[in-house]
Amino acid sequence: MDVSFSVCATEVYHAKYLDFMLRHYDDLHMPYPFVVSFGMISSPTLLGREAIVCLNEENEAVGALGYIHGTGEKQYEDEHVVQIQAIYLDRHYRVTRLFLQMLQFLLHHLRHQPVPVTEIVFWTGQTPSIQRIAAKLAILESETETEFGKLSAYRTKLTDLEAYLNKFRPLALA
Repeated sequence: MDVSFSVCATEVYHAKYLDFMLRHYDDLHMPYPFVVSFGMISSPTLLGREAIVCLNEENEAVGALGYIHGTGEKQYEDEHVVQIQAIYLDRHYRVTRLFLQMLQFLLHHLRHQPVPVTEIVFWTGQTPSIQRIAAKLAILESETETEFGKLSAYRTKLTDLEAYLNKFRPLALA
C-alpha cells in the first residue's frame, strides 16, 4: 500500500480534499445537520493549509484530515489548540498503520507552524469504534447531546500524542 501525504496548499489539493470528504459524507456520521457538517468539512480549506490529503499511487485521494487552529470559546485566538474537524480513510486503505502515519504527518506539519501547537482536540460522534480509537489517543473531555446524536470531545497534549505515536514505526518523511 504505497501512499503519500500532502498538505492542501493549492486549489487542486483543496478540491481533492473536499471531493473526497463530500463523497464519504455519509460515512463520516457527523452529528450535525448537513449545513453545519459542510462548514466543519470545508473550514480547514477556507482557512488555508489546514487540511491533509492521503494519495495513492494514481494520485487519487484515499484519505483526508481537516483541522482548525483555536476554539470557538476563545474566539479562535487560542491558536496553540488544534481541533480535528474530520478524518477519514477509504475502506480499502483503513489500516491502523496508515491512520497512525496520517497523525504522524500532521504532527510533523504542526511542528513547523508559526504558533507552537500544544494541544489537540478530536471530535467524534457515536460510532463506538471511533470512540475507542479517540480514547487511545486522548482523554474524554466532554459529551454533548445534539438532535443528531452525541458529540464527544477528546483532548490531549501534543507531547502526549507524539509519545504515543513514537511507539510505532515512524513515517519516513522526505
